[in-house]
Amino acid sequence: MGWVRSSRDNLRRLKAKVEGSPFTVVDEEGNRTKVSESDFYANFMHNAERMRAGWRRKQGVQEEAPPPHPVGEALKGATNPLPQLLENAADAQRRLDEQLDEQLDEQQ
Repeated sequence: MGWVRSSRDNLRRLKAKVEGSPFTVVDEEGNRTKVSESDFYANFMHNAERMRAGWRRKQGVQEEAPPPHPVGEALKGATNPLPQLLENAADAQRRLDEQLDEQLDEQQ
């Protein structure tokens, strides 16, 4: 009967992955942020707007880039091990923030 319980547990894990169950990100202060598929998408779209603002600034338009999305901030400050997908997203978030900060410094 142990194999039935094991199979049920595996099925639950697979279902959670397919349904996009939220992943918990813990920062240095112990704050927890749940990141779901829709949060990840919202962060992506927000970063796209931030990149557009950075591009417009390079074209000479005086525009302030929006601050990072809360999910992006949480990913950058994560102290718990992240799945590879979220680790890649955290690295991309750090690079984007550095790039936008450099552009801002160049203009000032």
